[in-house]
Amino acid sequence: MKKKLDGGLKKFLIFFFFFNFFSKNIYSSQILDYETEEFVNQIIQDIIVINKIKKNINFKINNSNEINAYVDINNVIHINSGLIIHCSDYVALLSVLAHEIGHIDLNHISLRKKAVEESKKYNTLSFLSVLAGSALTQNPQFLQGSILSSAALSNRYIVFSKDQEMEADLYALKTLNLLNTNSQSIEKLLETIEKNLLDKGFSKDKQRISSHPYFEDRIALIKYFRNNNGNNFNEKYNESFNYIKAKFVGYSDNEEVLKVLNEPFKTYAESIKISRKGNLKMSLQSLNEIIRKNKNNYFLLETKADILYSHGYTDEAVKFYKKNLYVYPLNYYAKIRIFENIKIENLSTIDTETIFQNNKELLFKYFNNKNVLLKYNKLAQKLNKKEWVQFFDFILSIDDVEKEDLEIEINNFKKTKNKDLLKLINIIQNIG
Repeated sequence: MKKKLDGGLKKFLIFFFFFNFFSKNIYSSQILDYETEEFVNQIIQDIIVINKIKKNINFKINNSNEINAYVDINNVIHINSGLIIHCSDYVALLSVLAHEIGHIDLNHISLRKKAVEESKKYNTLSFLSVLAGSALTQNPQFLQGSILSSAALSNRYIVFSKDQEMEADLYALKTLNLLNTNSQSIEKLLETIEKNLLDKGFSKDKQRISSHPYFEDRIALIKYFRNNNGNNFNEKYNESFNYIKAKFVGYSDNEEVLKVLNEPFKTYAESIKISRKGNLKMSLQSLNEIIRKNKNNYFLLETKADILYSHGYTDEAVKFYKKNLYVYPLNYYAKIRIFENIKIENLSTIDTETIFQNNKELLFKYFNNKNVLLKYNKLAQKLNKKEWVQFFDFILSIDDVEKEDLEIEINNFKKTKNKDLLKLINIIQNIG
């Protein structure tokens, strides 16, 4: 195997190849992982169908140790990696997602926004995003201090928030009953969060000014509404969830959770962790054994590709990305890895043009991915596409462009007669 990456980049990739490290917005630590996204989408679809929801539900997965999920002002659900790591089964995650979807389905965001606008004191998106609430906030102190200017107003919003949180809890419990599923994992999750908060000095007295009900009240509510006859526990879901959880544990430093994982998930997590510590041979020995026993799990091949890639074995990694892509053709993250490692130096002009044209879906969909932009810039340079080269150079150096010059530059580029370039510019402008 021939190494393709220098030592410094290799060390960087071992820790960060799992994440989109080029995003320029507040979600710069967003995790992009097809397996996890597909699983969460399936869970969300189950919740949508059983509750007859007609709204689209969007989500992001964030790299954060905080055991948290929340809805932002745009009705996007944010799921922290710490939440996935601390859910003991898929039902715990499902219940949290149902809680957050409850906020959306019950129109809580709009109601809070209206109340905030009426008060004229909370008209900021950052406050609204936090105020949107979650089942599992790790930052309940946000209602303290300078945000609340009077005790009366404080009480008004705390009561308002607690009521909505209770409604969302009931919505989640109703969803579990409709799905005829049940698990004590929800109580365990709440107990874990409460313990973490108490360890951080967040006493029960401080919970009084939190937007969320007391943990003991929430657990009592769960026990009261639990469907003891609910036996529709999806073992296939749970196996998929456990592989995802193990992967997240492997990329984290959570030794406590790692110790209690069952096999083969513990070995899977350890193989990733061993890789991160630099022992590729031992890592692959463990992972290959798991792959041998689970030949139909092609996501394991993607993990193997990720590990090989992080150690600089890009040619070998691409082979396994392609195997995963054969089974999951919509895995754009595998497509990006394959695309960014295309060797264009010895390609003919015709082949280079074909690659340029055939991968535009990646360019339009992941215009903020640095590796995609860099590769396209090289393709454009080889093909002498001057307008494209100028635009890619501009985008890749956008942090160095003065704000007042930004709009002028964009407008200049929009004079192009190239429809694809104009499409890309409009996408970037509209998103930005």
